[in-house]
This record gives sequence, structure tokens and C-alpha cells, in this order.
Amino acid sequence: MITTPSWPQLAAPLLNAIALLLALGFHRNRAVMVLAILTCASLALGGFGHVLPVERGMEAARMFAPCLLLGAAAMPERRLRARRNLVLLGLLAIAVWLTLMAPAHIWPGLREAFPLGWLPWNSGTVAAGLVLVGAVFCMVRWIIQRSPMDAALSFVLVVSGIALLPSMQAGASSDLLAVAGAIALFAILLFSYNMAFVDGLAGVPNRRSLDEALTRLSGDYAVAMIGVDHFKAFNDRHGHGAGDRVLKAIAEQLKLTRGGDPYRYGGEEFCLLFTGTRARDAAQACEDLRARVAKLRVPVRSVPSGKRSPKAAGAAPAEVKVTISIGLARRANNSGDASDVLKAADRALYKAKAAGRNRVVDK
Repeated sequence: MITTPSWPQLAAPLLNAIALLLALGFHRNRAVMVLAILTCASLALGGFGHVLPVERGMEAARMFAPCLLLGAAAMPERRLRARRNLVLLGLLAIAVWLTLMAPAHIWPGLREAFPLGWLPWNSGTVAAGLVLVGAVFCMVRWIIQRSPMDAALSFVLVVSGIALLPSMQAGASSDLLAVAGAIALFAILLFSYNMAFVDGLAGVPNRRSLDEALTRLSGDYAVAMIGVDHFKAFNDRHGHGAGDRVLKAIAEQLKLTRGGDPYRYGGEEFCLLFTGTRARDAAQACEDLRARVAKLRVPVRSVPSGKRSPKAAGAAPAEVKVTISIGLARRANNSGDASDVLKAADRALYKAKAAGRNRVVDK
């Protein structure tokens, strides 16, 4: 029986399609492939509008989507027009064509063949199992590579796998695919926020976040500018990989600073923002931070400039000491804007460096 899809049935393809467009914009190509398949599966569950019986749409979703989703999850991230992606998109187009155009006498044979019709289990069980294997691929990739998008895709695929279980009716499956689309949409929006406002190396808010925070400040506050001492010389001696580890280690110490909100200002410089009553203890918090960093020992492989041979690269790791200088400035008597306080903190930082480094200068 052919029925017109309800709004809940339309929610699944709509959410997945919106997430698909965002994934395209941010070049998350594995997510693009997964969401393209889920969008088509969602449309199939709704009978492609009023074109197909819902029963055939449900069968098509269980027949074609699992193998395609498993392929998308297992493939490495590649540019969208890479050959593997184009092959997968071609197979998706064939699956859509078969769903819409396959004659009635051919459909039963397709239904028996897909997915993995030679297995002695219900097709819905096999379909769900294949999608859950794809979820495992994404989860393992997240554990190894720490890719947040793969973590989100693993949840998307788990929900999608449940939607294809044999006990699920078309309406319930559509609801679950709508949930999968919502998860993907939220993950891509979070990814876009992190790209715009979080420093990818240090894992703290970036300069853009700091600029926005400064525009919202009022009342009492203090700004601390932090610079890594002799960072250029450190990079020249130990290599940029070691420099990155130092920046990450210092960022972790900034996150532990009592009452201060950390930001990556740029290069080897960070910033701490103390607002309200927390500004009163900013000097002590900065001194505690300086002391903690001075006790750090960061493991590096020393690779002096001009001697970066394979033998040197394989040298045993050593632990090095790093220090920071801090310049602190406060808003005085509710006068002056945030940019003036930031400049005052920057001047205090240079005074700290000129005075011998590894110290706090409170302006």
C-alpha cells in the first residue's frame, strides 16, 4: 500500500540531508558518504514520497544500506572525488535505481540475495550486524587517531543498526534514523565550533575566543599574558615536534590554574583571564602556575639543527626543563577598556623577560 509520509518520516531524511550539506562544507568526506547513504535509506523508509510502498522501502533499506555503510566506515578518509568514494556513490545510485525501478518479478530475487543472503539469519539481523561492524571500525579509528568525527559516526551507525533490526517497523526505524541524523548534525556543528574557536594543538580556546570574551567584560578583571622562555631556541635545538609537546604540556597547566580561563594567544604565548572576585587572587594563581611549569620535565628527542639524521631521530628521549614568564594587568577603578588592559599585560610580560625570565610581573 502506498502512503504519503508523515512529518516524523520526513524528519529523518531532512536531518540527515542538512548534516550531509554541513559535512560537505567542512570536507568531512567519510561523514558525507555515511550521511548520503542514510539520507537515501530514510527516503526509502518513507516510500520516496508517494512513489513506493513503505514495505518495499523498508526492504530496500535493509538490503542495500548495510553493505554501503560498512564500506563507508571502513574506508580511510580521502578527498570526495577519490576513486573509492566515486565507486561507493555509484553503488548507492544503483541501489536507488533498483529500489525505484526493479520489476516486481526481480525484486524477490534481490531480497533473497541482499544483504549476504547465503547466511542463515533474518535479513534484518544481518543488516543490523553489518552496520554495527561499521560502528566498530569508526570507534577503533577514534581510539587510535582521536578523531571526534569518527566517535560521532560510531554512535550514528549504532543507532542506524538498531533501526534495521527485524523487530523494527518503518515508523520506528524512521524515528531512529532521525535521531542518527540529529547526532551527526550536532557533531558537525560542534566540529565547526571547535575549528573556529578552539586551538587544535593546545586544546584551549583560541585568539578569536579571547577577543569575543574581552568584548563582554565588565567590572573587575585581570589579564595575564604568558610566554614560553627561549622558545625559538628550544625549537631550533629539539625540533618543532618537541615544541608542540611543550605547548600542550603548558596548556594543561593553564587549565589547572585556579580562577583563570586559559586561551592560546598565538605562537608561544597564552593568556589567562580572571573575572569578578577571581581577579583578586590572580597574582598568586600566576605564581603557582609559574612554579608548576618550572617543575615540568617534558620528554623530547634532541635533534640539533643540521644533524637531523635517522640515527639522531632514533635517539633515546630526554627530559627537558621549560619555564614561562608572565605579565599581569588589572582593570583599574572601572576605567579603560579590555584592549588597554591586554596591552598593559603584554608590556608587563616583556618586563618579566627583560628582568631575567621565569617570573611574574604584576603591573
